[in-house]
Amino acid sequence: MANTKGIDPEVIDRERKVLEGRLLGLPWETIAKEVGYASAGAAYNAYSRALVRTLREPAEEIRQQELERLDRMMTRFYNDAIRTGNPASASTTLRIMERRAKLLGLDAPTKIDSKSEMTIYSGGGDIDAAVEELRKVLAERAGDSTIPVE
Repeated sequence: MANTKGIDPEVIDRERKVLEGRLLGLPWETIAKEVGYASAGAAYNAYSRALVRTLREPAEEIRQQELERLDRMMTRFYNDAIRTGNPASASTTLRIMERRAKLLGLDAPTKIDSKSEMTIYSGGGDIDAAVEELRKVLAERAGDSTIPVE
């Protein structure tokens, strides 16, 4: 199994047995009894934990491999862009930097600036009147002649 640093080896062994039992198609009750869990739910929880660990490790390994590839390409194209001023190498360097930033989650989230006015119904009064007023405002803003304005 993967990502087992700091986890009791006995827990890892039990989770491995749960995974094997599930691969064989055994029901949760049988797996719980055979592996020593108190209930089918406990066996399922062990299965879920094991899957998370098993899936996370390969993703981390792949991410690391991709970073190493990007670093090797970066060295080549960056040096060429700096040394010769080659525009294609400079462009490639920037694309590599963008991909690396995305892979590492370094880019800040994009902010959306919304300058729209908001009409809020605060309760009380007639809801139908509030809906009608909102419909009129929307029709005026959109310039939509298909929305009848009374």
